[in-house]
Amino acid sequence: MQNIRGLSIIIPSLNEEDNLIKLIDYIKNIHLEKYEIIVVEGGNDTQIRKNFKKYKEVKIFNNDKGRAKQLNKGSKMAKYNWLYFLHSDCIPPKNFKEIIYKSMIDKNQASCFKLRFKPTNFFLSLSARATKYNNIFCRGGDQSLLIHKNLFFLCGGFDENYNVCEDINLINKIYMKGKFKIMDAYIITDSRRFSKNGTLKLLIHFGVIHLLHYLKFSPKALYRYYNFFIK
Repeated sequence: MQNIRGLSIIIPSLNEEDNLIKLIDYIKNIHLEKYEIIVVEGGNDTQIRKNFKKYKEVKIFNNDKGRAKQLNKGSKMAKYNWLYFLHSDCIPPKNFKEIIYKSMIDKNQASCFKLRFKPTNFFLSLSARATKYNNIFCRGGDQSLLIHKNLFFLCGGFDENYNVCEDINLINKIYMKGKFKIMDAYIITDSRRFSKNGTLKLLIHFGVIHLLHYLKFSPKALYRYYNFFIK
């Protein structure tokens, strides 16, 4: 490929070493031409720094916990203009390299993947199917996010007042200030949380949080709901 643009892959973590090792090994095997991996740890980073010394592509930073804070820190440390925000328990598609480079063209357009859960069930499959639609109600952080620094900072980055819905809040601003694209491939996310807490229960509560955000409830109100019904 010619004129490959650099990609900064930013991963927030809270003592998620096992997931990180699997994910980083997977990314290395994609053989991107020009990239870096930035892990922003919200917990104790001593062990992670020790175990990731062998990965020359990986930079470890420590920050106060809170996904919005960690992601903003990663964006400030990124040396490339294209940012790719990725959760540690998500696995990008096998054709990630080809698709992501095709999406790194329009600086005013952000992109995400469609979603699949693993393991899955009827309700998770139904929920994942909605992610193919280009609508704010069908968006979520597990789908990852590709965005140019210009658009990211134009939108103000992640609002650090949000302990939940920080991704939805940013994507909503992207819909207003830029363009949004659903890339034609699936990212896989771990559904263990749904298995543990009940699929339908969690889907309903996440849907309510989505609605409360749309109705402009405060970040504190969203977090109170999250702590009471989900955490």
